[in-house]
Amino acid sequence: MTLAEAMVPVMNVALVMGVAVVMPIAFERRFTPWQVSGLAVAASLAVAPGWPAAIVLLPWLFLCVVEGVQALRRKVLVHAVMAGFGATAALALMTSRLEMTFFDIPEPIVKLTALHFSFAGVGSLSLASRLVASRASAARRVAGLLVMVAPPIVATGFITRLALFQVGGAVVMAAGVCAVAALQVPEALRRSGWSRALLLVSSASPWVAMALGVAWAASQYWPTVPALSVPDMVPTHGALNAFGFVLAGHLAWWVDERGW
Repeated sequence: MTLAEAMVPVMNVALVMGVAVVMPIAFERRFTPWQVSGLAVAASLAVAPGWPAAIVLLPWLFLCVVEGVQALRRKVLVHAVMAGFGATAALALMTSRLEMTFFDIPEPIVKLTALHFSFAGVGSLSLASRLVASRASAARRVAGLLVMVAPPIVATGFITRLALFQVGGAVVMAAGVCAVAALQVPEALRRSGWSRALLLVSSASPWVAMALGVAWAASQYWPTVPALSVPDMVPTHGALNAFGFVLAGHLAWWVDERGW
C-alpha cells in the first residue's frame, strides 16, 4: 500500500479515535457517550454519502454543544473553545457526508477540516491546558494561546486563500504544537512507566509533521517550495500528529491520573 492509498483508512480511523478516545479524555468525561458517538462516526464513514450518513453524526455534535454550554456556565474559556472546535469538526464531517461545498473548498479538504479541528483544535489545546493545570508558567500559557488561535487562522486562510492566514496560521500552529511537545518533556521525565513512555512519544511526534505542514501551506503560494501531496500528507503529517502527538499524549495523562 502506498502512502496515498493509506489516506482514507488513516483519516477514518483517526476520526473515530478522536471522538471515541481523545475527546472524552480532553473533556474529562465518561467514555461511554463518546464511544457511542465514535461508533456513529464509523457507521457514517461506512455508508454512502447522504442524509443518513450525516444525521448519525448528530450525537457527536450534541455532546460538543453540551460541553460548550457547561463550559460557558462555569466560565472555563479553554473548554468552551475546545467544545467549539469539536462542534466545528462535527459540522465539517456532516458537510462532507452530504457532499456539500462551501467557499469552493473541495474534498478531501472538507473531511480533513473535521480531522484538524478534532486533533489540532481539541486535542492540541487540551494537551496545552493540561500542562498549565499541572504547573502554570508563562511559556505554557503562551503555548496554549498559540494552539488556541491557530485553527481559526488556518481556516480563514482556506476561505480567503491569502498566504498571510494560511501560511501564517500554519506557522503559528507549528510553533504552538512544538512548544507543547517540548514542554511535555520535563513532565515525562518526572514520571515513569507507561505515562513517561507515552508522553515521550507525544513529545517526539510533531516536529517533522509540523515542518511538513508549513511546507505544504507555503507550496500553495510558492510552488518552488518542496512539499508532499495531500494524499501523502495524511499518513505522514496527519498520522504523526493524530496518533503520535495527540492520542499518545492524552493516553499518557489518562494513565498518569490512574497511577498506572
